Amino acid sequence: MKFSKMLRGIALGAVILSWGWSAAFQIGPLGTRHEERLTNESNSTLADIAGKLGVLVKTPVHEEITHLGKWCHVERTNLASDTYCSGRDVGFASPYVIYGVRWNDLPPFRLEEGQGNCDYLGRKNVCRSQTIRFSTQPACWYCLFKDGERKAQSKAIVGCNKTANSVQGNLMTRSHFGDLQFLHGMASAPDLHPVYTRAQILEWLEFAWKVSSKEIRPQAQLKTIDNPTIKQHFGCTEWTVADLYLLGRQDADSGLITQIREIAFGSVLHTVQDSFAAAHAEREPQPTGEQCEGTSFMTPARIVEFHAYGAQDGTLHDHDDSREAMTAVAQDRWPEAVEVTRNLFDLHSDGAKWADANTYLQCVFTLSDVRRPSSPGEAYRRALAPRQP
Repeated sequence: MKFSKMLRGIALGAVILSWGWSAAFQIGPLGTRHEERLTNESNSTLADIAGKLGVLVKTPVHEEITHLGKWCHVERTNLASDTYCSGRDVGFASPYVIYGVRWNDLPPFRLEEGQGNCDYLGRKNVCRSQTIRFSTQPACWYCLFKDGERKAQSKAIVGCNKTANSVQGNLMTRSHFGDLQFLHGMASAPDLHPVYTRAQILEWLEFAWKVSSKEIRPQAQLKTIDNPTIKQHFGCTEWTVADLYLLGRQDADSGLITQIREIAFGSVLHTVQDSFAAAHAEREPQPTGEQCEGTSFMTPARIVEFHAYGAQDGTLHDHDDSREAMTAVAQDRWPEAVEVTRNLFDLHSDGAKWADANTYLQCVFTLSDVRRPSSPGEAYRRALAPRQP
């Protein structure tokens, strides 16, 4: 979702493989060459699939912000036209951090009973008992995404906390449409108090930062971790931290398990960066000009509202998640998402534990005095279908 909200809003009218579907979607940007080696997922294969599906590969905005945060060389006033730092293998941030930045949008998952199906597209049971990634299981990935999108119009998509008006989702559909939207700096439903959403986001960041600072081990089971948001959303599973981030590739031979702290840090960056995308959260027009207490960093613009995706128009959402939206202020200043990413890299490089990172992240998510409950946001609200006569 989000700076890289996937599979939304561009009407391509493509024929999908041999199923004859009409599609309107994008896939996430291609990963690094190093990521191909880490995950055994060939981007040449992904590009071939994208071509067959008629899919546009979206600009890697998160990756560019992350490289800029690691001081990729570009003149600020040329940022809108200079795309060097969006290069696939530009190399400023490590490939493990980039893998983590991409994880929030592309988490590997395994389909369990009741967590989504492709029955209505004639793919019954073929997507079970395998680790699903877009590049290795594109048909399953796509139909499960569309299944989640369809169900989210009338029901809440959840994991551990099923209610009368909810359906269980998988990790991918929960992230994009359901109870895990805090991974993208958003509220999981309309009319939620911003204090509640802020707490969920900060508790998620606490978990991910503690993995990145080795305060939580990769082998730890999620249900044993003393964190209300992690227990609420993952406490019914037997997953370990490594299962969450590296499903299907958490063996020692993959090389990923030894770098999980970098991967978790990348997922922190994604959540924070998304909170500066206007389709995700409304912030005040300008920063306060104040310094974050207890740090040398400046306070970003304060949050007025966390948006919820359910009733948003996907095309309108994508417009303000674009690179053009991110670079619009560059003539006057660096985008706040870049500035905050730089500060987080500083903390991470200094080996900051959560107690120190928390001080700054609390400040990054300061609420406005005129805060509001969550909504789609008036600029992004989906028009209601006309009533049938």
